[in-house]
Amino acid sequence: MKLLDGISRRLNQAMKFLSGFLIAAMTILVFLQVVFRYLLDAPLDWSEEMASFAFVWMALLGASVGLRNDEHPRLDIFYQIFPHWVKKLSGFLINVAILFMLVVLFIFGLKLAIVMQMQRTAALGYSVSYVYAVLPISAVVMFIHVLVKCAMLVFDKNIEWKESQ
Repeated sequence: MKLLDGISRRLNQAMKFLSGFLIAAMTILVFLQVVFRYLLDAPLDWSEEMASFAFVWMALLGASVGLRNDEHPRLDIFYQIFPHWVKKLSGFLINVAILFMLVVLFIFGLKLAIVMQMQRTAALGYSVSYVYAVLPISAVVMFIHVLVKCAMLVFDKNIEWKESQ
């Protein structure tokens, strides 16, 4: 389990870095788009498309960071009144449901990325499958995070992950 937890931690650090890089890239691209369009009167054809693709990747890779840090929304007010064993059981069942959805996301995301290989983007001319490739990639990363959480619940380990880890 330590190996899987170590992989999860390293993946989380990589996803934080990539998400931060993509946010910075989006900011720069949108700024350049405004400067070129309104100040230089020579709009960039590709900047809006690239910023949109960076947003999609950032959102899904960032979702894996949120899932790893247990930052997805839930109703804690009801959760806190239950005994420990109910919290543990419900946490495990919720994580199994998430694992199921991640398998579905992986399968259909991979199929979509393969089907869209011949489709080209309008401005850049790249294959659209590069954009859709984030679906199976993020599903695998999130699957590893949730698998570690399930193992920690089964072995009664502390699952309170914080940013410092």
